[in-house]
Amino acid sequence: MTGLFWFDWPLLALSLTNGIVLLWLGLMVLLNTERRTPGVALLALAAWLGSAFFAAHTAILASGEGPASAALNLWWEVGWLPLLALPLAWYGIVLWYGGFGAAGNSLARHRWPLAGLIVAVVGLAVALIVTADLPTFLDAVNLRFGRVTTLFGAPWFFVLYPVYMLASLGFSLDALVHPAPAPTVQRAQARSRARPWLLAANGLLLIVGVLVAVILLWVARTPGPVTTNELFGRTLPALDLWTADADSARRLALGIAWTDLLVAALLAGVIVCISYALVQYEVFSGRVLPRHALRRHWREAWLLAIGYGVVVGAALAAGLRPVYSLLLTALLMTLFFALLGWRTLAVQTAFVRRLQPFVVSTHLVEELITPANRGTESDVRDARATFAALCNEVLQTDYAALAPAGALAALVAQPLVYPPHAAAPTTWPQLTGLPADTLGIPVHDPAQPDVAWAVPLHGGQGLIGVLLLGRRHGDALYTEEEIAIARAAGERLLDLLAAAALARRLLDLTRTQWAESQVADRQLRRVLHDEVLPDLHAALILLGQRDGAATTEAGQLLAAAHRQAADLLRALPARPPIRPQGQLLEELRRLVEEEMASHFDAVTFAATAAAASAAGRLSALRAEVTFYAVREVVRNAARHGCRRDDTALTLHVTVKADADLVITVEDNGMGSEGAANDAGAGQGLALHTGMLAVVGGALTVAPASARGVNATIQVPIT
Repeated sequence: MTGLFWFDWPLLALSLTNGIVLLWLGLMVLLNTERRTPGVALLALAAWLGSAFFAAHTAILASGEGPASAALNLWWEVGWLPLLALPLAWYGIVLWYGGFGAAGNSLARHRWPLAGLIVAVVGLAVALIVTADLPTFLDAVNLRFGRVTTLFGAPWFFVLYPVYMLASLGFSLDALVHPAPAPTVQRAQARSRARPWLLAANGLLLIVGVLVAVILLWVARTPGPVTTNELFGRTLPALDLWTADADSARRLALGIAWTDLLVAALLAGVIVCISYALVQYEVFSGRVLPRHALRRHWREAWLLAIGYGVVVGAALAAGLRPVYSLLLTALLMTLFFALLGWRTLAVQTAFVRRLQPFVVSTHLVEELITPANRGTESDVRDARATFAALCNEVLQTDYAALAPAGALAALVAQPLVYPPHAAAPTTWPQLTGLPADTLGIPVHDPAQPDVAWAVPLHGGQGLIGVLLLGRRHGDALYTEEEIAIARAAGERLLDLLAAAALARRLLDLTRTQWAESQVADRQLRRVLHDEVLPDLHAALILLGQRDGAATTEAGQLLAAAHRQAADLLRALPARPPIRPQGQLLEELRRLVEEEMASHFDAVTFAATAAAASAAGRLSALRAEVTFYAVREVVRNAARHGCRRDDTALTLHVTVKADADLVITVEDNGMGSEGAANDAGAGQGLALHTGMLAVVGGALTVAPASARGVNATIQVPIT
């Protein structure tokens, strides 16, 4: 040290801070990466080598022993080992970041420079070990290099090391400026945002390399007859005998001290840039999106390192006894632990507050059973409030849209949009075929400039929806935790809306069937009491007269009563039979060709052998739901496909099943015109559409090409 408190304090503080952060960075990279690849191991090793260098640097600065101490000479030799390996390690990290080694990329041209630098490092290390030409710490302090091999009048190591270091940094800069294409769009976006920070780090390293090269050559060419204690101690002003060599040595020592402080500050900037690129964009961890918790830990690690460096550095620079340094360290750690607990509780409280809109009751039962709230607007209003809380509190996004897909598209009609006054997207990206663990994909659609990300939402039936996200406030990247919360909340909102729609349809149908049952019961009582029983009584009286004309009239009355009773029985709802699994198509054939044939002039049923095989693989529940959906469509064709004024119309229905078990029902009746005259039309189809959606299927009804209706029933086989 120089003996100047205000100079030594920041130097020690920077050295301690850099060493602590690098140690944390290496551990964090190794423990939190997605896959422990060789690149991850190289990055962790480089961080630990840097931490080891700053440990040796701090030990040399804070040591109270003389330059001839064996301990100082050991730290001096240990400190050069990471310095020798770090430039090559940085070059390897940059090549790994740029995709070096992938087939056909532009970084393949770095094979030979990388091989040459590896040979240079090995050669320098072997030469130092064999020749023992590294000056001792005492010789370096006194600028005596007469015992080492020289090159161009300077120690050969002080000449070759700067060349090797600047070459490594130059090749690293080239690899950063011309990286290979990223394997995925997500990685490309993360790389593009992290590259300015890595370029800044490499630029600072180049400045450090130039400073080190200049100072090494200056040291090598300057003889020094004086010691460090004479240069910075109190005996220097009393000499009054200056020589050119002594004056040069003094200026060199001052230059080394200031360069050491400047290099430590520049390296702190390098560590900030590299660690920020790592935690903000996670370009080295193998993850698609960064994590908010990792950013928070990064800030806390820097606070701990800076606080520890400032306090302990001041104690070391002031020359306090070790016990006081130990007490200060204990006090600092206790204070930091308390602050860490306080911040953890604050983050947890904020998380609970942000989570509250997603865990409160949705009042679904109240909305369904209260007659005044039987509309869908109340469900949509609650869903919009939850969606707005998600976008504003959690994602902090400028724009978002949530729309159903697949089975839920038939139940949830309108997408949710944030802000509420924003327009819904006109087109939605196709996300089918993506892996279930895909967090999201970037969207670049000039027609929709507000959309930046598309997040697929999955359920038990596959893809159930799509969440579109705009840019986040400040154009920052979304974190992995935020996207996970957005996925879970989006899937829950879609499930809630679908469940509410399905429950409302079932409730409406139950009310309708209850009303119809009440009407049928009253009609049955009225017909039996007012029509059937009087006719039967009259018939019994006539039969008692034993008259031919009376017998004939009695027979007619009994026939009329029989017809009325038969009509009443047909009007009563029949209990559905239990259908064995694997006989779906046979039951559908019987339904069309036998049960419903009397309602049409012609019926056609066609099913391929592949369709029969597919139907045999259906579960019992899906087969049951499919059968009743087809039956409802065929009954609607019979009920609403009436001829009315067109007596010449030949009513025909066709049912087909293809290999994918897509069943189409087409008729040539009145279609929507006939259904418009029936007040209860559409309720049965709505019910069966919801039931099919529950099992992953779909029911679509559209006008036929010429006349009538074309209905399509789809159900997943597996």
